[in-house]
Amino acid sequence: MASGEEIFARARTIATQMAGDANLSAVIDAKGGIRALLPHAIREVYRRKAKDQKYNADINVTKTVAIVGGSGTCPDEIMREFLSQAEFQDDNGSLITYFDYGVDMNSTVNFTQLGYVTLQGDTFLYTAPAPTVSYSGDLDVTVPCTPVIPGSMATDIPMTDATTEDVILFLAEAILGKEQFQVVTMP
Repeated sequence: MASGEEIFARARTIATQMAGDANLSAVIDAKGGIRALLPHAIREVYRRKAKDQKYNADINVTKTVAIVGGSGTCPDEIMREFLSQAEFQDDNGSLITYFDYGVDMNSTVNFTQLGYVTLQGDTFLYTAPAPTVSYSGDLDVTVPCTPVIPGSMATDIPMTDATTEDVILFLAEAILGKEQFQVVTMP
């Protein structure tokens, strides 16, 4: 683990070694540009790791979600775009799958042997296998999760050493203008 300040210092050093004075970069300014970039850099590194199964061990975390009456709040750290590769486990050890869409229980399709989870807004909706009518208990979700970034950049950010090194290199390349971020356009 490393603090935000350590990550910034190492990224500047690498950028300077690669191409000259990193302080001349448009990303480094007196307005905190590099500090504003850190959460985006972390998210982008995590997104890239989540797309490659061999790196999932670096970023997969098990989160416990309290389910009451079949629903519970999705933790903010969960990378929702990767829920389809998540592992779910309830207190009963049920076989559970994730659907990107809600299941119409009035249809003729029968899902009684399999538990399933959907996400609606910020809420997990969990239907346990029969004979359970309405599940209440814990649901463990193992999925790529971003770390909680502390308010103080002097505090360690909870990441593996390998992931910390990847974030540092990503920031160094961003300082040099060599990295592109995933951009979402709004209508």
